[in-house]
Amino acid sequence: MPLALVMSVAGSSVAFAQSTSESSDSSEDEIVLEKFEVTGSRIKRLDVETPNPVVSLNAGTIESMGFPTIADAVRALPFNNGQALTPTDSGTSFTPGVNSFNLRGLGNNGTLVLINGRRAVPYAAPGFDGFQTVFDLNSIPDAAIESLDILKDGGSALYGSDAVAGVVNFRLKKSYVGAEASLTVGNYFDTDGLMKRASLTFGTVGRDTSIFTSMSWEEQNSVFSRDLPYSADADNTSIAAANYGRYEVNDGGLEAAGYTSLDAYLADVGLTTPTADGYWDQTSSRGYPGYLTVPGVGRRTFASPTNNPTEAGASSATNWYNYNLTNGMFPETQRFNVFTRIDHDITENFYAFAELSFSRSEAVVYSAATPVDIETSQGLSVGSQLTYPAYNPFNVWNVDVVNGRRRLVELPNRINDVTSDTPRFLVGLGGDFEKMGGFFEEWNWEVGGMYSKNTVLNISRNAVPDYKMQQAFNGLTRLGDGSLVWDTATPLDERVYFNWFGENEEAFANFLAVENPNSSSIEYRGVDFRLDGPLADLPGGQVGLAIGGEHRREDFEDIATDLNATGMILGGSEGTSSAGSRDLTALYAEVSLPLHEMLEIQLAGRYEEYSDDGFEKKIRPKAAIKFRPLDWLIIRGSYAESFKAPDLAYLYNAGTTTFSSNTVFDPVTQQEIDQIQVKSGGNPDLQPETTDTYYVGFSIEPEGRLEGLSFSVDYFNFQQSNLLAQLSDFYGYAEFLSEAAAGNSLFAGKVARDPNTNQVLFIRDDYANISEAEYTGYDFDVRYHWDTNAAGSFAVGVSATYLDSYTLDGSEQVGGYLTAEWNGNASFGWTYKDWGVSTFAVYRGKRTRSLSFGNIFTADDTLYLVYDVDPQITVNASVTYNGFEKTKLLLGVNNLLNEDPPLDGFDASGSTPGVNDHSPAFWYAKITREF
Repeated sequence: MPLALVMSVAGSSVAFAQSTSESSDSSEDEIVLEKFEVTGSRIKRLDVETPNPVVSLNAGTIESMGFPTIADAVRALPFNNGQALTPTDSGTSFTPGVNSFNLRGLGNNGTLVLINGRRAVPYAAPGFDGFQTVFDLNSIPDAAIESLDILKDGGSALYGSDAVAGVVNFRLKKSYVGAEASLTVGNYFDTDGLMKRASLTFGTVGRDTSIFTSMSWEEQNSVFSRDLPYSADADNTSIAAANYGRYEVNDGGLEAAGYTSLDAYLADVGLTTPTADGYWDQTSSRGYPGYLTVPGVGRRTFASPTNNPTEAGASSATNWYNYNLTNGMFPETQRFNVFTRIDHDITENFYAFAELSFSRSEAVVYSAATPVDIETSQGLSVGSQLTYPAYNPFNVWNVDVVNGRRRLVELPNRINDVTSDTPRFLVGLGGDFEKMGGFFEEWNWEVGGMYSKNTVLNISRNAVPDYKMQQAFNGLTRLGDGSLVWDTATPLDERVYFNWFGENEEAFANFLAVENPNSSSIEYRGVDFRLDGPLADLPGGQVGLAIGGEHRREDFEDIATDLNATGMILGGSEGTSSAGSRDLTALYAEVSLPLHEMLEIQLAGRYEEYSDDGFEKKIRPKAAIKFRPLDWLIIRGSYAESFKAPDLAYLYNAGTTTFSSNTVFDPVTQQEIDQIQVKSGGNPDLQPETTDTYYVGFSIEPEGRLEGLSFSVDYFNFQQSNLLAQLSDFYGYAEFLSEAAAGNSLFAGKVARDPNTNQVLFIRDDYANISEAEYTGYDFDVRYHWDTNAAGSFAVGVSATYLDSYTLDGSEQVGGYLTAEWNGNASFGWTYKDWGVSTFAVYRGKRTRSLSFGNIFTADDTLYLVYDVDPQITVNASVTYNGFEKTKLLLGVNNLLNEDPPLDGFDASGSTPGVNDHSPAFWYAKITREF
């Protein structure tokens, strides 16, 4: 693929800035091509082909792909792999409503995002694990996008931290003349997710000043899991084929144990087919009516809600809960963006510029009603145990119960009402030294100052504090208006009690539900400078040099409520407020050496000094080469050292608490722990992650009869070390307990026990630089564009990425749960007079998931349940008509064949969020009018 990879169906164009001046010895006008900056290089040039592997998509390309958001378009590129954060099924995530991407599958926080060449502020609320900082593509003003560049090898030598997998640079419009308005409406075929979008852009270019402004607004309705056939039921058994899933074992101990085959062992232990064994049922044990585990009796519940529970009528069953009947699939969203760019020529050689933008993204995410786990919840005070008391009249066993599960169906959906605001201000000055003459005549300079901040307010509605649940268990007092309050002075026989097994009046819901607001912010303030120009002449052209630097301060704050800080929230995360900051100063240099008209070498390096304690001060280098032995052949290669400074939450998070999802056997007390408490927090001693990147490839663009054809192959290799990980990524919690008891120093201080009873209080599992990975594969691209006089113009293209190996701490990930071996896309376009047709197909490769059942006989014998997630192919299609004066009409359908995503039996959404596309067929119509 050429370094400016054309993804549009009609091909992308490179626009050279032009100016007209009058020659001193001629009356004729001459066209002067101005040098410009290409992503991946700080040296201005005329040649768009650099030694760096850069993919470019212009605004027309993105529109022809047919996706409703820029995030969907970026995730459709084949070199995205692994899991991204998407609004799908995000109700219980740390970052509901966020749209991210995962370049190369090296992490949602492993790619640097730039806006017009300068670092963009990320999303403030830590995502995924409660620590990771990602960039939210919802904050990009779509209507202002001129093009999108993606640098596919490391970019730390020029751009600093985060550019591990590469760099994404959003180029926003400037020097625009005219006005344009657009209106888009769309909806799903199967359900109501009505989308409305409007934008207005206008600009003017005067003698010395140009101004561009864009405004856009978007609103879309929510869609619930129950609205789609593949996600309506959390029990996937009925749609899993009889042969969906299989058992596998690491052989070695079966024969020694007397078994001739795995089937013989499975028959002996009572396992048949995975479907029959019910593993695809993801419904919740937190059902309705709920159950109590009564001391001396065991689990007790009732077949249906009852207001008159009796011992005789109780059973040991579990009432499973299909939360997909109330869970949201796609959130209700509303977005507003405004962007303005002003350029002013103070003199012929001195200019000023400014950018002002504001983005607001709102999402309302619906989740099923609050679950109650009595055993892991607190009572009236911090540290006490939630208890269903013996004197509650619905507790017919007349003993205190501290273990049980239930769904609070009396309450409406849990709702995360999330508002993300991103203001950004940039001002700068620049110019050249043409009037000075001499050595610096062709040199340029620029300085800039930027302020940007992202603030996230997440209001959790219909949340339930632990202490209110205990008060309801203990009995409430009814007021004259019918409402319920907590009053310890009310006699026990005059109170109104919460019925664990039956219906409870609306007054209980009004009493229990609260709003629980949490907020986060991250703020960037920085200044930068750049100087570039030619040094000398070589046989291939001028030696280019760029030097520059920046100083940036980052401030992070995460404000938790008292309910979260004390863990007094049912079904919610526990965590205290945290804050941190860092300062960094960087200097960089880049030189371009055109040794021959066929050979160019790029050398770059960056030195950064962080205020974080213990960070190594080091120059990160990059070297790249471009060799053009023939007019139609380009060979490129690069080596780069990149790094990722730990996100501020990893360093300064005061602490989070979660619970294991299954029981853990304690070898010390010889008891099963139903759910073990796990604490983690910031580690100020963390060091940067480092990555060495190797890239080599070639592209062919034949001439003559094959003109219009392009073909390319690129090889990539990322070698990562010092990666952040937790011990639980390598060891189960049972091993934490056994190894700590055995005195293993690796687990020292990881297990906290009660000094009197020796019961486990919690496990400590902080992040540390203990992991490594290697990622190797190939990118392929072939395109052909041809024009005909009679039938118009045609364009076809295919892009694919093959992942040869991805080892994480020695374990192969390719083909695994989140990492497909192949991803790709294909496009077809036809234009004739005022008509145009575009199709864009995306292929997401097959994956396999393995779930361990633990060791059978020896450490080498592990039983696995294995199942495949089939490939997914989606096709987008659109038709455009430009026959009306200054008006363009576009009609399109995404997922034209209305294909359901492939079944992922262990995911409650029915498929794999962030990897597969959950959207059903979606039609849309757009009208654009120029003024």
